[in-house]
Amino acid sequence: MSELAQVAVERHGGAVLARLAGEIDLSNASEVEDAVTAGLAGATAVAVDLAGLSYLDSAGLALLSRLAGRLVGPGGALRLVVPPGAVVGRTLAISGLSVAIPVDETVEAALAALDGA
Repeated sequence: MSELAQVAVERHGGAVLARLAGEIDLSNASEVEDAVTAGLAGATAVAVDLAGLSYLDSAGLALLSRLAGRLVGPGGALRLVVPPGAVVGRTLAISGLSVAIPVDETVEAALAALDGA
Protein backbone atom coordinates (compact mmCIF):
# COMPACT_ATOMS: atom_id res chain seq x y z
CA MET A 1 0.00 0.00 0.00
CA SER A 2 1.10 3.54 -0.65
CA GLU A 3 2.99 5.24 2.15
CA LEU A 4 0.44 8.04 1.94
CA ALA A 5 -2.12 6.17 4.02
CA GLN A 6 -2.31 3.57 6.74
CA VAL A 7 -5.29 1.34 7.53
CA ALA A 8 -5.79 -0.54 10.79
CA VAL A 9 -8.90 -2.68 11.28
CA GLU A 10 -10.04 -3.81 14.72
CA ARG A 11 -12.97 -5.93 15.92
CA HIS A 12 -15.09 -4.55 18.75
CA GLY A 13 -17.77 -7.12 19.56
CA GLY A 14 -20.04 -7.26 16.53
CA ALA A 15 -18.67 -4.05 15.05
CA VAL A 16 -15.53 -3.30 13.08
CA LEU A 17 -13.45 -0.16 13.51
CA ALA A 18 -11.28 0.96 10.61
CA ARG A 19 -8.71 3.61 11.56
CA LEU A 20 -7.41 5.61 8.60
CA ALA A 21 -4.32 7.78 8.85
CA GLY A 22 -2.24 9.86 6.47
CA GLU A 23 -3.53 11.04 3.10
CA ILE A 24 -6.17 9.52 0.84
CA ASP A 25 -6.27 10.73 -2.74
CA LEU A 26 -6.73 9.36 -6.24
CA SER A 27 -3.31 7.68 -6.14
CA ASN A 28 -4.18 5.36 -3.26
CA ALA A 29 -7.96 5.41 -2.66
CA SER A 30 -8.42 2.05 -4.39
CA GLU A 31 -5.75 0.39 -2.22
CA VAL A 32 -7.22 1.92 0.95
CA GLU A 33 -10.70 0.72 -0.02
CA ASP A 34 -9.37 -2.81 -0.66
CA ALA A 35 -7.65 -2.84 2.75
CA VAL A 36 -10.76 -1.64 4.57
CA THR A 37 -13.06 -4.03 2.72
CA ALA A 38 -10.76 -6.99 3.36
CA GLY A 39 -10.84 -6.22 7.07
CA LEU A 40 -14.64 -6.20 7.26
CA ALA A 41 -14.99 -9.96 6.78
CA GLY A 42 -18.78 -9.89 6.58
CA ALA A 43 -19.31 -7.24 9.27
CA THR A 44 -22.28 -4.95 8.72
CA ALA A 45 -21.69 -2.51 11.61
CA VAL A 46 -18.65 -0.40 10.77
CA ALA A 47 -17.07 2.75 12.20
CA VAL A 48 -14.38 4.55 10.23
CA ASP A 49 -12.06 6.73 12.31
CA LEU A 50 -10.91 9.68 10.19
CA ALA A 51 -9.09 11.50 13.02
CA GLY A 52 -5.67 10.50 11.69
CA LEU A 53 -6.23 11.76 8.15
CA SER A 54 -4.35 14.83 7.06
CA TYR A 55 -5.88 14.91 3.56
CA LEU A 56 -9.00 13.53 1.86
CA ASP A 57 -9.95 14.36 -1.71
CA SER A 58 -12.93 13.42 -3.87
CA ALA A 59 -11.57 9.90 -4.41
CA GLY A 60 -11.58 9.39 -0.64
CA LEU A 61 -15.10 10.78 -0.37
CA ALA A 62 -16.21 8.37 -3.09
CA LEU A 63 -14.59 5.51 -1.15
CA LEU A 64 -16.65 6.39 1.95
CA SER A 65 -19.81 6.69 -0.13
CA ARG A 66 -19.27 3.25 -1.70
CA LEU A 67 -18.62 1.76 1.72
CA ALA A 68 -21.89 3.23 2.99
CA GLY A 69 -23.68 1.75 -0.03
CA ARG A 70 -22.26 -1.70 0.75
CA LEU A 71 -23.59 -1.56 4.29
CA VAL A 72 -27.16 -0.59 3.41
CA GLY A 73 -29.71 -3.16 4.48
CA PRO A 74 -30.95 -4.90 7.58
CA GLY A 75 -28.44 -4.51 10.38
CA GLY A 76 -26.07 -2.52 8.19
CA ALA A 77 -24.65 0.69 9.56
CA LEU A 78 -21.69 2.96 8.93
CA ARG A 79 -20.55 5.77 11.20
CA LEU A 80 -17.66 8.16 10.73
CA VAL A 81 -15.48 9.38 13.60
CA VAL A 82 -14.48 13.00 13.09
CA PRO A 83 -13.28 14.82 16.23
CA PRO A 84 -13.82 18.58 16.49
CA GLY A 85 -11.09 20.36 14.58
CA ALA A 86 -10.20 17.32 12.46
CA VAL A 87 -8.55 18.30 9.19
CA VAL A 88 -11.11 16.40 7.08
CA GLY A 89 -14.18 17.72 8.91
CA ARG A 90 -14.60 20.65 6.55
CA THR A 91 -14.21 18.43 3.48
CA LEU A 92 -16.96 16.13 4.72
CA ALA A 93 -19.25 19.08 5.51
CA ILE A 94 -18.73 20.76 2.13
CA SER A 95 -19.33 17.48 0.27
CA GLY A 96 -22.55 16.81 2.19
CA LEU A 97 -21.29 13.35 3.14
CA SER A 98 -21.48 14.22 6.83
CA VAL A 99 -25.25 14.62 6.34
CA ALA A 100 -25.62 11.29 4.54
CA ILE A 101 -23.46 9.27 6.96
CA PRO A 102 -23.76 9.72 10.74
CA VAL A 103 -20.73 11.40 12.30
CA ASP A 104 -19.52 10.96 15.88
CA GLU A 105 -16.82 12.93 17.69
CA THR A 106 -15.25 9.87 19.37
CA VAL A 107 -14.63 6.22 18.58
CA GLU A 108 -16.45 5.30 21.78
CA ALA A 109 -19.60 7.18 20.72
CA ALA A 110 -19.56 5.56 17.28
CA LEU A 111 -19.15 2.06 18.68
CA ALA A 112 -21.87 2.66 21.27
CA ALA A 113 -24.25 3.83 18.52
CA LEU A 114 -23.44 0.76 16.42
CA ASP A 115 -23.97 -1.48 19.41
CA GLY A 116 -27.44 -0.03 19.86
CA ALA A 117 -28.31 -0.21 16.15
